[in-house]
Amino acid sequence: MMNKFKRLAACAMAIAMVFGMTACDEGGASSAGSTADSALNGPGSTSSTSMATTTDPDENADTDDEAKDLDTGTFTPDGKSGVVKYLGFYDITDDQKGKEQCMIFESDLYGGSIEWVSAPNDYAYYEKLATLIAADDSPDILTYEAMAFPYGVSKNMFEPLDEYLDINDPLWADMLPFIEDNVYNGKHYYFPHRVVTSFALNYNRKTIEDAGLDDPYDLYMEGTWTWDAWRQMMIDFCNLSEDNIGFYATDTIATAFCNTTGKAVIDYDNGTIVNNMNDPDITRGVEFLADLGRNGLLYAGQHGDWVSPQIWAPVSDKILFLGMEPEWTYIAATEEIQNPTGVDNDIFNTPSDFAFVPFPRDPQADAYYLNNGTFGYMVAKGAKNIKGAIDFIYCNRLFETDQNIIDQVRKDHVDPEIVTYTAGKYQGIQKWQITWDEKVYDLWREVCVSDKFEYVTDDLYGFGQDVKTNVCTTVYSSTFGGESWSQLSQQTIPLIDSVLDEYR
Repeated sequence: MMNKFKRLAACAMAIAMVFGMTACDEGGASSAGSTADSALNGPGSTSSTSMATTTDPDENADTDDEAKDLDTGTFTPDGKSGVVKYLGFYDITDDQKGKEQCMIFESDLYGGSIEWVSAPNDYAYYEKLATLIAADDSPDILTYEAMAFPYGVSKNMFEPLDEYLDINDPLWADMLPFIEDNVYNGKHYYFPHRVVTSFALNYNRKTIEDAGLDDPYDLYMEGTWTWDAWRQMMIDFCNLSEDNIGFYATDTIATAFCNTTGKAVIDYDNGTIVNNMNDPDITRGVEFLADLGRNGLLYAGQHGDWVSPQIWAPVSDKILFLGMEPEWTYIAATEEIQNPTGVDNDIFNTPSDFAFVPFPRDPQADAYYLNNGTFGYMVAKGAKNIKGAIDFIYCNRLFETDQNIIDQVRKDHVDPEIVTYTAGKYQGIQKWQITWDEKVYDLWREVCVSDKFEYVTDDLYGFGQDVKTNVCTTVYSSTFGGESWSQLSQQTIPLIDSVLDEYR
């Protein structure tokens, strides 16, 4: 679904060695530590999270952190939301994207509670969902993942929400383009509550300074952050030492980079599907990345197949750019340095040196295009507590639109109040919280929703495993290994179209 509009104001060894391997545990930063650009999720997904890296269970003890006051003027809960079963590969009640919303939902205001049902975060995720539905043991909610639409919806795995949510309600006005993008057979299945950026180029500002390079943030602000500027910066960095690496990313990054041309590799729009694999702009994007590899700028397995933010953080003086979702990367990398196991060595109230910039602008494009996505919840087919699920969806949307909370959340990021343990062996001791650099935080929000950009949502990852495998693991990886994208894509397009035809 290619959203060419300005937002309303308000895995094979070849790919492992050339572009990084998409780890099987990607998708949410639970105990495995992972990213939004997984084989399951793809760039359209936003299930990345920022769980603690610690293995000390006492660091998850109760604190004096309190739920925020929520304006319920546009939706007043009745305090009887009940138990909502959540199927997922991480616990949303202890996650940066959902903890505070869950605290509100579990207060007397809603009278709800979240029961986490653990699931794997690969394609087995949908297998487990199908098994639970067949056994009449459906969860109530799931986070939206790229394969949910249209694949999961077409397999009757989700409930349409038109009966419960009014698409004309002003509460959803900013989300309307995304809601309409997820229409299947005339029904709406997904009402996201926030827009996010799926990918960015993460870096260490100290590494940039020590190398004598221009800060990418400054180039972005000056309007000179382009493909060519990015490539030249990596060349200059790699020329300083044979141990230096320009760029690490997983295979799915290629799609997000190609989206800066203004094109989606596969575009689904209310039943109309366009396969752009042989489009000249997509070809140009893939060949640009392949040329980075031919010039020795891409990661070649020096630190293992899978480089998470936690692995990258201590070697970010050697890997200039990490291509991953910026919110999770910033938090996880900072946490790796500032919040080791235990509390004795925690670093408080100090922004880290980590930062990010959006993907560079295509100098041939007619606008600054970025890949984006959304975050939200869907209701599983056969859910027993749909009422509670709808209450939870409303709770999350109200949290995103309440200006008082928006202001509080920004302060929580850049100037967090002290939170103290109230139980466990650390009782009375300050709990570590990340302190964001203000420029990094404001850029993160700008990249998500700004009139500086035109946004593209790519549907490559919504049609099941075969499409993703054929395009990413086969064609991308072979191109980066030296073969011709044009030739390989021509060979693969009939295979992809045979799958897409099932949805036309």
